[in-house]
Order: sequence, then C-alpha cells, then structure tokens
Amino acid sequence: MSARAAWLTVLGGVLLAGLGALGVALSDGPRLTFDSLDPWLVVYALGLFTALGAIPFGLHERFSARTEDPERRWELALSAWGGIAALAGVAFLLLGLAAGFGSTDASGALAVVGLVACGLVVGGLAVLLMST
Repeated sequence: MSARAAWLTVLGGVLLAGLGALGVALSDGPRLTFDSLDPWLVVYALGLFTALGAIPFGLHERFSARTEDPERRWELALSAWGGIAALAGVAFLLLGLAAGFGSTDASGALAVVGLVACGLVVGGLAVLLMST
C-alpha cells in the first residue's frame, strides 16, 4: 500500500467514524446494551478500525527517509502506531470520565467503543512484542 493510499484510507476511516458518531448522537434509545446495539455505533467502530488499521502503512513509508532497512521502518512504524493508539485511548478514557461511561448516553457509548478499539491495537502490539 502506498503512503498516499494509506493516508487516504485513514482520512476515509476518520470521516466514516465522524458520520457514525453523528448518527449515534442524533439517534434515540439505548445505544450499547445487551439487548440492543445502535447501527450507527457499528459504523463508528468500523471507521475507527479502518483509520487505526491504515496508520502503520502510512508511517512505514514516512520513515523511508530515516532508514532504508524495511525491518527497522516497520519497528518504527509499529512503535509510533502504538503510541498514537495509546494517546487516542487516553483521550477516549478522558471523554468517558467526563461524560460518564453510560451505554445509553451517546458520548458514553462512543467513549467505550473508542477505548476498546484503541485497547485492541495496544494489546495486540503488546502481544506481538512479547512473542518476539
């Protein structure tokens, strides 16, 4: 994947997540419960995962000026990706703490899904680093 395609995918994921967040904010009823799931929350999650998943590919190309070794570029890209996901996770945690993690509230449901998405990235990277 080229750097341009990766960053366009990140932008598309962010826009899709923004559309999903807007849909969650405008919808009524419970958003994230055991009985129901707001479809807009699924759109939001897909946008987040798309954006988060494309970031390391764009970073890999960006680090080509720093080193020619592709292995080293992947190490740098994955480390930066983990840092970005951890910072985004802290932002979602702060949103949840400020607004409450209530699953019937729009901001609470968005914070929970965002925190889970970032946690999956950081957790997956931690498992990857511990296995090597």
